[in-house]
Amino acid sequence: MSDKGFQEPRTGNLFFPAYIYTYPPEKEYEIREQIILLTEKLKRPNQFLDCLVINLYEELINYLKQAKFAGKPYFDLIMEKEKESPDDAMYWIKDRINKGFYPHIEKKVKEHFDDVSDKRVYLIIHGVGNSYPYLRASEFLKNTESLIKEFKVLLFYPGNYEDAQYRLFGILDDDNLYRANNLNRQLGE
Repeated sequence: MSDKGFQEPRTGNLFFPAYIYTYPPEKEYEIREQIILLTEKLKRPNQFLDCLVINLYEELINYLKQAKFAGKPYFDLIMEKEKESPDDAMYWIKDRINKGFYPHIEKKVKEHFDDVSDKRVYLIIHGVGNSYPYLRASEFLKNTESLIKEFKVLLFYPGNYEDAQYRLFGILDDDNLYRANNLNRQLGE
């Protein structure tokens, strides 16, 4: 990732610089630690890199606690609704994701990378497993595609890639992540 050629946002499959790194789900906590170490190494001044790390699950919870309807946080409303009807609560969460969470993510990313003209940047995403079933990696990449054109996106995925299909936790087929590059393959794993 410190390779200058890889850092260029325009490199990648069909100029779509989104990469997915798959790993066994039981290594989740180890991967989280490795992400911290990785970003510390990449942020060194001589690398001219900047990274924003987003835990999708934590960011979704924070968003739902901040966004309000009729003066009440959506998080609280969803918790109440879940007691009555889990299906309706799921609908409310997905509705909030589609209407407000993606713009929230875009705003956060743009604010973070606002003044990085002299640096190359990575957006590092994890927490995909915790976000299931509310948010899927394929939906996230599809709905944030405008961001992906500006810099490299590295998505850490607890599952595997086999027969051109990503499987969350090794068992659940994800929707088509059609344009994302498999980072494991490029690393020779």
